[in-house]
Amino acid sequence: MNYSTGEVSKKLGISKDALRYYEKEGLLPAIKRDLSGHRTFSESDVEWIFLIKCLRDTDMPIFKIKKYVSLLINSCGESISQRREILLEHEAYIKEKIATYQSLSQLIEKKIDYFNESLSSNDPDSIKCMDYATEWEHFRATLGGIKYD
Repeated sequence: MNYSTGEVSKKLGISKDALRYYEKEGLLPAIKRDLSGHRTFSESDVEWIFLIKCLRDTDMPIFKIKKYVSLLINSCGESISQRREILLEHEAYIKEKIATYQSLSQLIEKKIDYFNESLSSNDPDSIKCMDYATEWEHFRATLGGIKYD
């Protein structure tokens, strides 16, 4: 089955401009065109674009994707270990980001818990307005201190 640029855009949730950009940057294999000159994407093309979207959505820079694609196109089987290394490095980056977000999420959850306790309390003093410094000191005490990396 073949897809138009609009269909691929809708199917993968990326703009037509992004598809053209990926093609212009050499991230896609040669995309076939119909008799009118419109791009027609094969199922394989769509799957390849999905991989690129995955890498971009996880913050892999375009230059690294280009390197990966170049290795694949120019040296296929000979570059498996190099392509694997690119993906291993990116996986480590993603895992580090996930750990950071989990830690930050826990901080935010504690802050929300504090607000929930204040709002559900029958004690009128618990819903007092604090300035920035006072609120921060209370939050830091709630956390038992803050560790900076």
